[in-house]
Amino acid sequence: MPWESREDFENLLADLRAEFKPDGAMEQDTVVDLACLRWQKQRVRKMSQAATYSDPFAVDLIQSGKKSWSGIRRHLRREAKGFRTMIDSLHDMYMRLADKANKVGDGLSAKERENVDVESARREIEGILSTMTQHVLPLIRDLQSGPNAERTLGKAYSPEYLEPILRIEAMIDARIDKALGRFANLKAYKSLASGSAMLPPPPHGRRELELQSSGT
Repeated sequence: MPWESREDFENLLADLRAEFKPDGAMEQDTVVDLACLRWQKQRVRKMSQAATYSDPFAVDLIQSGKKSWSGIRRHLRREAKGFRTMIDSLHDMYMRLADKANKVGDGLSAKERENVDVESARREIEGILSTMTQHVLPLIRDLQSGPNAERTLGKAYSPEYLEPILRIEAMIDARIDKALGRFANLKAYKSLASGSAMLPPPPHGRRELELQSSGT
């Protein structure tokens, strides 16, 4: 990819060539395949890290500077306390608005009985209800169901999050094993072919005896 390091890939390929010492086109191609598969595995890990870093709460955990599980737990408890306080404040606001709407409604009923102009009271109720339904209530729901620091940490270690990553890595590992097997077979084939070519032909008389014995 344009944003990936060509130099890093070339270094990886050079290390594999130095390790396996490929000889011939097929072995060279197999080592290139190994380098590509290793690169893909690294890419999967980088993408999983990028997905975690894209969460603002993960950034907050990193910026907290905590380096131990106990420190992270204390940080999460403080964050959760502030989070609950915010939701409680919004819930109190919602209840105050509902109570105000009820009081205005009660006054509106009395004005209707007295045949008094009630248009302003109706507009006030509509404004209160609009604020409740369009702003306060959706915000409460978003905060309750949306991400937070504790969910972010849990997600990063949850089986549901890790399972697809591990499955992809296992698929790449299987292909790496297959490429290594191909490389070993190439080496074995060349070794066998070279050994057969170096064997001297049997004496003429011995060859005839072998053919006769094989025919029987």
